Order: sequence, then C-alpha cells, then structure tokens
Amino acid sequence: MNTEDVNAGSPAPSRRAREMPPHVISGLSTKPAVNPIQLSHNESAIRLQPNWLEPAARAASAATRYPDPECKLLRQAIAETFCLDDERIICSAGLMECLQTLALAYLDPGDEVVIPEHAFAFFRQVAQLAGAEVTLVPERNLRVDVGSILEAVDESTKMVIFANPGNPTGTYLCKQCIAELRLRLPPTTLLVIDEAYAEFVREDRYEPLFDLTDLGNAIVLRSFSKMYGLAGFRVAWAYGPHEVVDYARRIQTPAIVSSVAQAIAAAAVRDQLFVHSFKHEMLAIRRRFIDRLAGLYRISPVESETNFVLLRTKSEAEAWNLDEFLSQRGIVLRLQPAVGLNHCLRASIGTEEQMELVGSAILEWCSAAKADDLRVSSISGQIGV
Repeated sequence: MNTEDVNAGSPAPSRRAREMPPHVISGLSTKPAVNPIQLSHNESAIRLQPNWLEPAARAASAATRYPDPECKLLRQAIAETFCLDDERIICSAGLMECLQTLALAYLDPGDEVVIPEHAFAFFRQVAQLAGAEVTLVPERNLRVDVGSILEAVDESTKMVIFANPGNPTGTYLCKQCIAELRLRLPPTTLLVIDEAYAEFVREDRYEPLFDLTDLGNAIVLRSFSKMYGLAGFRVAWAYGPHEVVDYARRIQTPAIVSSVAQAIAAAAVRDQLFVHSFKHEMLAIRRRFIDRLAGLYRISPVESETNFVLLRTKSEAEAWNLDEFLSQRGIVLRLQPAVGLNHCLRASIGTEEQMELVGSAILEWCSAAKADDLRVSSISGQIGV
C-alpha cells in the first residue's frame, strides 16, 4: 500500500477543521550561539513567591486525585479579593479556553459576532470554530471605537468581543465608554470583555467593570498568565451573570483546571501587596523604554496600559527589517500582520536589563538606517549634479 492509498482512505476532517488556520506562534530563531531574549509572548517578568509555590507543591503531592471541578477555593479567593459573588465566577484552563467555552455556549452556525479590526486574532478563531460569521469594525487611532461597534450591531448580533486594554495595541477604553456601549446593545447581544491586561492599567485610570455584568448581557474575563506570571499553569477566570456562567459550565470540559493551578492561583490572588509592588516596578521599566524610543524618526512606540508596547515603523518592509535585525542579536519580538498591523511589532516588557538591551538595539537599527538614508541622499545628489 502506497502513501496515496493511505491518504485516500483517511477520515475526512470536519469543515471547521479544514477552514481553521493553524495557530501561529512567534518565531524563536535567533543567531546561532546567542541566548534569546524572548519578548514575543507577553509573559511576565514577575518572580514567583515561595508562599505561592508551597500550596502548589502540596497540591502536586495529592495529584493522584482529580481536581475540584468547581474550583471552590480559587473562586472564594477571587471573590474575597475583588468583593465579588463566587457563584458568578467560572475558572478555566487559560483565557483562551474560557473564550472557546463561551463561543460554544452562545454561538450557533450563522450567528454574527462583532470584533474590532486589530483585536487579538483568537477572537475571530473561536467565533469561526462555533460557525459564526465575523464582522470586523474599524478602530480609531488604534483604539476600540464604540461608534463603529454600534453601527455594525443589530438585533441579530449574538456577541461583541474586545479586549480592554487592547492586544496588541495596548490602548485603553474608559469604563464610561464601555458602560454606554453595553446599555445601547440589544439585550440579546452578549458583550465579552477580555481584561487579561487590566491589572497593568494605572490606578488613576482604571475602574472595575464587574458591575456591568449585573444586567445580564456582559461578562468580564481575567487571566493569571500576565500580571501574576502563571502562564505555564494555564488558569483564568470570568465574572458574569448567573445564567451565562451556568451555560458556560455546561459546555466546559469538567475538572479542566488542575489542582496545582488552582492552588497557586489562589495563593497569588491573595498576595495583592506583592503584586502591586511588581506592578509599579514594571510600569517604571515600561515608562523608561517608551521614553527612550520617543521622538525617533523610523519607529514610534504607542502609549500602553499593558505589559507590552506596540512599535510602529514606517512600512511593512521596515518592520520585517527591524525584526530580522533584532533576531540576529537574540531579541525576539512579535510582528503583527495577523491583525492588520503589518508595519508594527509588539515588545513585551521584560526585566530592566532586557529592556536596556532591546532599546539599545533599536537605537542601533535606527542609526544604521539613518546612515543608509544619508548615503542614498548623497549618491542621488551626485547623480543630479
């Protein structure tokens, strides 16, 4: 039997599997013998604390038993920390799993989902997985535009999804704007707000959105992968109306959050003193990185309320050139063609030392590019003479 015969007899995948593009991760290739500075995944530079790891170790020692499918202790820790109703909290194996659960719980084939044009690409993928039709709406100056969303929504729109702060833009929409949007949406449209980066917003700007879920058609998602640095444990949560949470639990794979993840997340969320200390440290590093690049001709950083900064270049070619330049120096950022920002790269905020190296490399690239421009200008002038 040859290979063609085997392929011909293989089971046919579903239409959704054929139409779903493969998940693209950022490249890790750098110059040989160079230790990479990985700043493409928005991972946190936070140090995991011993008082977080101890309950995780205890949970690991009892891992012969299934985890609590209701995540009771974790939900209680979250509820007490943020003054919420623990019955309206659902925990998940990462925020992407939470988004997929909500999509499968609320979307049928042919339903319409409205998403901002530069939003996290996975929003589109989960909608398509459920067979829904996606409508992308314009943003204004890299910000979610409430007016554009409302123009696209009608009584048949089943869901609106966006992140606040945005990924990869890093821009932030005030609570008043989101409250207005929720009030003007049809009551049958579910507003899904991804707040994976909410903890990074400056205190003088941020207002909690949890109360917007009280009227029944909004749900707020949070992650332990970003501020808390628990990306490897895959744990997130959402707060919404009783009915929405109930239907999501029916769809979600039972006992999907591991015992170890539940234990370390519960310890981390109770340790707000340390978390806030790290936040101020990270914000200071972010501020210095942005200020260092401000005013450059070939690149401009976008003001951010997250643990990353979007870097705009003059063109797609320039973005790819910078990406290659940095990779040769062991620095891995994230190009953004998947969300229509071909001229941009996203840089996660790492340690002070890492951001110093990244900033210096970008300045070196700008200087080299400027020198090339001067040579081209000189040659052109000579030809003109």
